[in-house]
Amino acid sequence: VESIMKNSALKRWKYIKKTGSFSRSGGLQAGIDYVTNPNSIIMAIDMHLTLPVGYVEYIRRHTIQGKLGYAPMFFRLLPGYTEININGFWEIYTYGIFALYKSDWTVVGGFDVMKYTTKWGGEDWDVCDKTIAQGIELFRIRHPGLMHYYHSRNGLWDSPKAK
Repeated sequence: VESIMKNSALKRWKYIKKTGSFSRSGGLQAGIDYVTNPNSIIMAIDMHLTLPVGYVEYIRRHTIQGKLGYAPMFFRLLPGYTEININGFWEIYTYGIFALYKSDWTVVGGFDVMKYTTKWGGEDWDVCDKTIAQGIELFRIRHPGLMHYYHSRNGLWDSPKAK
């Protein structure tokens, strides 16, 4: 991941290496905690995505501090398919991609790293519920070109507590 980021067009990024069993909520929360500027937009995102051209600017336009978060729907590619050879479906029942200002992540309380330690699922809905409870609306759209590549989850949750 670090070598890919070094060759990307993004100028400001940070690679944070975590030890122990895989924890999506723990890893994302570590990134949120790293950012100190309350006026920064933080995007919790999966790494198996194709991001459309201009996507970062689109996030900036549709995330409003204290008022609006961004949680797009993405196209989930089936095994063996790509953005050239497309087959899959719109993932409408997920909030796995989620942008808020740092100040809003602080108000919302971020990811529940105790409840969602090494199990998959629910951490995104939990953040969504907490965001709405704070009066922050969510902007949802089927974003063309935002595609999630198929990947196995085997080996990601290898701890005895994994569900």
